[in-house]
Amino acid sequence: MQFIYTELQMFTPMFFGPNLLDYIYGFWIMMLLSGACILYLFQKITKIKMPFWIYLTSYLIFPFRRTYLFLLLPIIFSLLTYFFVTKRQISFSYILTNMLFDIGLFYSVTAVLGLIIVASVQSITPTYATPILNYGGPIVYLIEIIITMPIIKKIQPALNYYSKTVLVQAPVLVWLFNLFLFFRIFLGINYINPIIKVSAPVHMLNGLLYVIIIVLFTQVTAKFYRYKNLTISQGAELTNLQAYTSHIETMYDDLRRFRHDYKNVLLSLEGAVSSGDIKEVQDIFQRVVKPTNTNLDDQTAVLSHLENIKNIEIKSLVYNKVMTAINDHIDVSVEVVEPFKISPKVKITDGVRIIAILFDNAINAAKKAPTKEINFSLFTKGSAQYIVIRNSTTEEKVDLHMLDGNFKGISSGKHSLGLRNLRIILASYPFIQHNSQSANHSVTQEIIIH
Repeated sequence: MQFIYTELQMFTPMFFGPNLLDYIYGFWIMMLLSGACILYLFQKITKIKMPFWIYLTSYLIFPFRRTYLFLLLPIIFSLLTYFFVTKRQISFSYILTNMLFDIGLFYSVTAVLGLIIVASVQSITPTYATPILNYGGPIVYLIEIIITMPIIKKIQPALNYYSKTVLVQAPVLVWLFNLFLFFRIFLGINYINPIIKVSAPVHMLNGLLYVIIIVLFTQVTAKFYRYKNLTISQGAELTNLQAYTSHIETMYDDLRRFRHDYKNVLLSLEGAVSSGDIKEVQDIFQRVVKPTNTNLDDQTAVLSHLENIKNIEIKSLVYNKVMTAINDHIDVSVEVVEPFKISPKVKITDGVRIIAILFDNAINAAKKAPTKEINFSLFTKGSAQYIVIRNSTTEEKVDLHMLDGNFKGISSGKHSLGLRNLRIILASYPFIQHNSQSANHSVTQEIIIH
């Protein structure tokens, strides 16, 4: 408590002595710079633009940096960002995970560089070491930022994948590492206000080990899950292609059987027609001709609409999903009027995942609706490509807010997770626009690739 009381005195000029400039520098400049370093690096990592007012909150937080209240730093900054900056459009877990990475990495670099700089100044000019270190704080921060930035740049792609994808697929693993990063803040406070005394070399070694572990863990974990997801995605593509090929083979067999049997059908009809038995003609038509014709029409109609899709991976996926919907007794219409090949700016695996997620959710919602309908279309308008899927719903109007910031889906369970994954995929493509609308017992999802 005595330590906290001492820190509270930092808000008053008396704490810094009779010189008002010392108070202006020590409190108003250094407290702001302390928070600015953290928030600047966080903005670089996440691309979330931080307003100036959030930098000013440093005056309320950083005076307590030598107390264990400072452990609340990542939580306070993350809550402010979640509620007032992103307005809950980005998950709190994503924000806090990146905030802990930012703070953990920066304070690890600080643990190494800070002690090196202090030791260097004291050895070079012991007489003036104290004033140089007291008033050289901004230069020290600048050096630490300059050293931290290349490390962040090195792990940026891996960190983006880690916080957007691994966080969703392996939350327990991510939060265990988050606790490890949180402990880094504790170690920094413990060095200044010790519960367990630690020497300067040990503190420096600890910081160096943290930097190495952060870099290696981020890259190895991201690489593993990227490979795992690629394997799953390729397996799904192969399954869809096999299903597509199987359906074509089935149709070919049906056509062969129909060709083989049609003479017998005609002979049956000939006998009925010759005898003038109209009832028998109608009976043969209803039992033999019409079911075969309907079965062939359903499958050939689907195939004919897909001929303009030029990506075989997407063509096989759409065919598979359409046949799944038909088997669920859903009325499906597909429109691909002109040749369509997804933009090379979008990875084909991501294109497949986007369409698969939209279709899965549409099927799940439509089969519960009184009127079971799905409309799917691919087209180009100007320089933009459109992927549009509309499905019927039980509700007259779905709350679209549930599709946005909270990562909730039209339905529950794995389908909610599907739309959450969709948001994560689209986050990697700033040129893709996602629109949703609901009215008259239907939901329309529109993906626009600019």
